[in-house]
Amino acid sequence: MTSRITLVYLLIKSASVLLAPAQEPAMPPLIVEPSCCAGSSRTAALALDPFVEESAWKFADATAWKWQAAPTGKELILLKQNAYKPPYRSPINLTWFQSREWSHFSLTLECQLSRFDEGNNDLCIAFAGSGADQFYYIHLGEKADTPHHQIHLVEHADRRPITTFRSSGTPWEKDTWHKLKIVRNIDTGDIAVWFDNSPTPLLAARDKTFTWGKIALGSFDDEGRFRNVRIRGTSRKVSPVP
Repeated sequence: MTSRITLVYLLIKSASVLLAPAQEPAMPPLIVEPSCCAGSSRTAALALDPFVEESAWKFADATAWKWQAAPTGKELILLKQNAYKPPYRSPINLTWFQSREWSHFSLTLECQLSRFDEGNNDLCIAFAGSGADQFYYIHLGEKADTPHHQIHLVEHADRRPITTFRSSGTPWEKDTWHKLKIVRNIDTGDIAVWFDNSPTPLLAARDKTFTWGKIALGSFDDEGRFRNVRIRGTSRKVSPVP
């Protein structure tokens, strides 16, 4: 009888190990910028300022957004929750840049979280978008848990985390502009996010589901500000929808 109990215990323990979720590595992965996007590369594309073309930004709810002149250039401000319901569980407050799409890219910007309350406040950056139900997005939440502070995939279904490395959360500070750098390498599938001057990525993932698409700025359900947006990479123009 004892041997049977021991066998059952071992089988249950083995199954629990197999079914347990994969643990994120303790050390950040090595992320290599594609040659088209590295600032030191002689073949690097010129950094594009997408705020020059205000009319190219598509707002699901124009009353929730505001352009504002600033000493450093234009700012785009998310003032309130959008009156928009996405087809699947994903950010409510996104504005998409419509005139170009990218494969490899390096995106830099400054952003400021405007809302601080008891919730897990966030800003989001989306990319490789080809519709309301196909894109990646980076959730820069204050605290890391199952849905927050993750890199997510939206593919004809509710968002799904694909993060392989992450910190304990995004260290937002009130009334402070923070620097972001996001790199996407479609050859390796690497996605990585750096915050302020940290040499270590805040978040990282590896996925090859989507290779081309548009970029977007916003938040899941909070407010914030964006400025000094620059994107360098392999891009192509998108024909306007008739």
